[in-house]
Amino acid sequence: MVPALLFLLVAGGVCGWVYYRREFRVRARPLLLAARIGAVAGVTALIWNPIVATAPADASPGHFVILDASASMSANTPDGVPVWDAAVARARQRAADGARLLSAGGYVTAIDPDSLAAVSPLAVRSVLGEAVAIAAEAGAREITLITDRRVSDPVAITRTARQLGVGVSVDSLRAPGANLGLARLVVPATAESGQPIRGRVDVQGTSQEDSVTVMVQVDGRPGQVLRLAAPGQGGLGTAEFALAGLAAGSHRVTARLDVQDAFSLDDERTAVVEVDPEETGVLLVSFAPDWEPRFLLTVLDQVTGLPVRGYLRAGPGNFQPMMGVAEEVDEAGLERLLRRAEMVVAMGVDGAALQFLERATARTRGLIVFPADGAGAALAGVAAGAPLPGEWYLHEAPPSPIAGETGRLLDLPPLSGVLPLVDDGGGEALSVRLGGAGEPEAALVLRDEGRRRVAAVLARGFWRWAFRDGAPREHYRRLWAAVGGWILSEEPMAGGPGVRPAEPVRGLGVPVRWRGRGYEGEEISLSVTDSAGAPVLDTVTVVPPGALFTTPSLPPGRYQYTVAASDTAVGTLHVEPFTGEMLRRALDPAQLTVPVGERGPSTRSGRPLRTWPWPYLLVLGLLCAEWIGRRRAGLR
Repeated sequence: MVPALLFLLVAGGVCGWVYYRREFRVRARPLLLAARIGAVAGVTALIWNPIVATAPADASPGHFVILDASASMSANTPDGVPVWDAAVARARQRAADGARLLSAGGYVTAIDPDSLAAVSPLAVRSVLGEAVAIAAEAGAREITLITDRRVSDPVAITRTARQLGVGVSVDSLRAPGANLGLARLVVPATAESGQPIRGRVDVQGTSQEDSVTVMVQVDGRPGQVLRLAAPGQGGLGTAEFALAGLAAGSHRVTARLDVQDAFSLDDERTAVVEVDPEETGVLLVSFAPDWEPRFLLTVLDQVTGLPVRGYLRAGPGNFQPMMGVAEEVDEAGLERLLRRAEMVVAMGVDGAALQFLERATARTRGLIVFPADGAGAALAGVAAGAPLPGEWYLHEAPPSPIAGETGRLLDLPPLSGVLPLVDDGGGEALSVRLGGAGEPEAALVLRDEGRRRVAAVLARGFWRWAFRDGAPREHYRRLWAAVGGWILSEEPMAGGPGVRPAEPVRGLGVPVRWRGRGYEGEEISLSVTDSAGAPVLDTVTVVPPGALFTTPSLPPGRYQYTVAASDTAVGTLHVEPFTGEMLRRALDPAQLTVPVGERGPSTRSGRPLRTWPWPYLLVLGLLCAEWIGRRRAGLR
């Protein structure tokens, strides 16, 4: 209370100074000042939010009942009766005794007792702390929780109750029957064809049987049958499996418990594995192969942590793979790979390859360009002349985003084929001098274009550093690790340009997250259809900065999505019928109880000031009265 009074005194003094020192003298000045101070006092009171007594202190306090509408409340008791039926019956009984009802599901809502039949336990989490706060704001003095006690915010419940001065008790329900759930299905996100895909299932819960069966399917086809010992109370049972013979493409792996238990929404898990995915973290393509790809691709594979691919042009429309990739690609296939890469390294770029690469990398967020001539340098957004002959030795590493990582680059083999900058636009990260003397020329330029980062390598022969053991090879690794780290430093390391789900599998009741890499600020059209082809979502949105946006949750199933922007993309999204509500341990009622004697400093019966309409009307009336009075008195 003291801070509020001090604020009111200071604010009143400021208001008086304005009217008596800064404004013209008018006859209504005292009334106008009173109206302003009154408005400030009203706002201060609303911020302070005291309890306004509505009944004598010994009157019965307001009683609220919060009904937990999370999915675990639909579990069955040992005799097959849903826990939810008993919860609804108790809520009706307490409402008949005069209690007010709130339902805490996906959101908190007030319920009329006659509407309880329309309420279903669908929420994927039990979050009751917000419901306690809303009940207290509405004048509750005592709150009863009707819940199975599998809540995710017990500390918030008790802390909120003590802060707002309410008592909390728990109306415990009959415990559900034995239940087992698939806590996890673990498979790799990507795999190579011809290699076995190893996975694992974790089973948690309790069972009356000695063992449990898990059915593993791939794309809906019968697969493996796993048999494992049933876990003990609170324990975990684990079984491993291996899948073989999967063709290239996307495959849906499903694991399901073959069991009849109290809760069915934790018996199945889904995962997606991409075999030989086209999407690549780092894609290197050399149009004039030399020694550089061999060393640079190895370094980027080690330091970026992303999957890498490399291709060398062997002839018109023929690109041969590097680093164990099995198949060659034509120009159309290479363009498809370039569009999906996180970072592209283009080597030997000349005027003939420029148009193809400009089209294929238009949305690439990270680009390293080794131009062969001035025309190829345009891909990196720099203007350069024809290559200069001779041996060029490093001169210095000017201040740049990678200067602190590269260290002292001295006593290294010379570079060659330096492309002189025609228009120095800044961003120089390395400079060289012919024969170690003369005017310096840029060997590496870094450009941050906002939507992407580009490194223009204007000299050839860096591979000579990696060719030598010791310090030169270490300098080579540090240099390209720094360049790759700078390019990827602000990028989430998953997925290349495009609009697609952030995760291929979403859980029950969870909003769908989408990532629109390379489309920030652009308007896209997104449509989603179910397995029968019926539309379930059709929206137009602008991809926000950060490229992450959400759409409402979807029922369990398999969906097809289509994205229409400057180009069109299609894909598959899965929503699994899983919630881990029943895998959470039921808390002891004492952990959710706040005795009436612990309700805080105020035990008066009443309602918080913010829940009354008249303070807002009073503040609004005083502001309007002051405004009208100032205009009639000739003040602005």
